[in-house]
Amino acid sequence: VLLASKRPDLIDTICLLNATPVWGLNLQGWSGHLPPPFLPRKIGRYLFDRIRDLDTIEKYLENAYANRDAFDDNLMKQIRGCTEGDGGHAAFASIMWSPPATFPPLPSEDDSASFYETLSALQCDVLLIFGSEDPWCTPAFAKRMFQCLKERNGMDENGAFGGNISKAPVHRYVELSNVGHCPNHEAPNSVGHIATRWIKSGNRSKDALSLLETAEQTIEEEWGGTVAREVDEHDTSLSLLDQLITTFV
Repeated sequence: VLLASKRPDLIDTICLLNATPVWGLNLQGWSGHLPPPFLPRKIGRYLFDRIRDLDTIEKYLENAYANRDAFDDNLMKQIRGCTEGDGGHAAFASIMWSPPATFPPLPSEDDSASFYETLSALQCDVLLIFGSEDPWCTPAFAKRMFQCLKERNGMDENGAFGGNISKAPVHRYVELSNVGHCPNHEAPNSVGHIATRWIKSGNRSKDALSLLETAEQTIEEEWGGTVAREVDEHDTSLSLLDQLITTFV
């Protein structure tokens, strides 16, 4: 999102897969810039060593994935292997102390922009693919992102961009049932089927491009089938609770 906002001349489209705009706990006492001071370094090392334990990794994956059969011991060992290098504990501490992502000010604005504000200013086509069973970045986040895309700067009430409907960037949202936080790994066939059609198409509007063969298409994965459906823009309203969660989390 940041690159697409800074260099729109380079980016034709982006695909957001269960995008999570909530990293960073913003703990007090350190900005998060490395190297860490003594106390955050000690706390980071202590917690990092416990989180990268194989039993803990398995528990996280059981929450992140809707299907236990979609991951195995090999994936757990690969994740553990990524933590064996130097500096992992410092990077983990930086995530804990850093604030949530902020973006450069938008044109005509002085203050830094939020993820949602930057999303609403993108000029490229955007595809959202979300697993419906994500316990952390729930479909409510996808719906809010979709609403931001519908209200993009420069787009009028008829969907025209700068008064020209042919130049209006496209945004579409596909939800995968029985899939959790990592759709590209848990449902690679589904994501590949949808993303390939999206990327290869020159015209990504609904009238020109069918992302699915049917309104609700079952796509087989190694662990079983998932149902992919395109969410209509009229089906993206948020409850009061969802509005609060996506605003303050």
